[in-house]
Amino acid sequence: MKSIYIRPTNFVFGQKANYFIQEGTAKSLCGFDDVGFLSVEILKRESDTNIVEEYSVIELGTLNFRNEIESDLNKIISKRNGIFNLNFKNPILVGVLNLTPDSFSDGGKYNTTFRAIDHVKNMIDYGAHIIDVGGESTRPGAKPVSDHDEIARVSETIQLIKKKYPNQLISLDTRKSKVMQHGISIGVDMLNDVSALDFDQQSYQIVKDSGKPIILNHSQGIPENMQNNPFYANVLLDIFDYFENKIKFLKNNGITDEQIIIDPGIGFGKTLDHNLEIISKISLFHSLGYPIMVGPSRKSFIGKIMGEKDNSQRLGGTIASVLYSYLQGIQLFRVHDIQETSEALKVYSQFLKK
Repeated sequence: MKSIYIRPTNFVFGQKANYFIQEGTAKSLCGFDDVGFLSVEILKRESDTNIVEEYSVIELGTLNFRNEIESDLNKIISKRNGIFNLNFKNPILVGVLNLTPDSFSDGGKYNTTFRAIDHVKNMIDYGAHIIDVGGESTRPGAKPVSDHDEIARVSETIQLIKKKYPNQLISLDTRKSKVMQHGISIGVDMLNDVSALDFDQQSYQIVKDSGKPIILNHSQGIPENMQNNPFYANVLLDIFDYFENKIKFLKNNGITDEQIIIDPGIGFGKTLDHNLEIISKISLFHSLGYPIMVGPSRKSFIGKIMGEKDNSQRLGGTIASVLYSYLQGIQLFRVHDIQETSEALKVYSQFLKK
């Protein structure tokens, strides 16, 4: 467990960022010349308390604990490894395709092949870079399905997407090694595991042998019980420590930096306050040195804030969460509403460049 953590803050974009980076009053984020940060928060675990201090980037070299943060600072400013032909200078949209009868938002809506392919076409037309296909609901309280049933739900649709859109990237949302293996055999490009390879001990070997990128999603517990009073000493730092330990294990066992994407797991074993804390300070995870995905789309924390439990009415809250994350340099966004999210990001990014 670390004692000191560093979080970039006060982000600048466009020509302003380039100017401040050149002047030395800002540091580059992820190797970009048009995204920078002017200051950092230093977070410290000390016994039962957590201390937060803020410094400008100019002050970093004068700190008496600068050696303790140097490695993490280098990770924040270093260029991220590319994924296929995707360019992290622009937001990457991951479109949700649930081929399930019971997903929390759109269960049953696209679990026929015709409706699924029609929805995929719309998402691609509106700007989805990756289609994330899932055959098992992992909403709170969901019951697991068998490997056979999960494969049966996704197999035909994945093959049709590959046939109809051969250049389209497909991610398979599963926590089971046999489902992963089948998906890879029919052309899946990436894997997205809500358990970060913890649920099925064989899944890590599939990722290692295939060389496929893996989205490591943090969760506490399993869907059946993950919302039963989730607890963290400090949700941000505990998740950071989890990822740091997980990544160290994976790298020591043959998985490469180029394969790893992290997702702090909004809604997976988190309360409303936990989710708000993660999104409001999500830039902490840049100091792990990997691309970051966030998936706030239509999640229940939005409904709790709005006093509206119907997930179809959570678009505004979803977009607000995406934009706030984008303002902190997050690169990937997993959402249901591709058109609206794409339009919001395009407009918002133009403001930031001025």
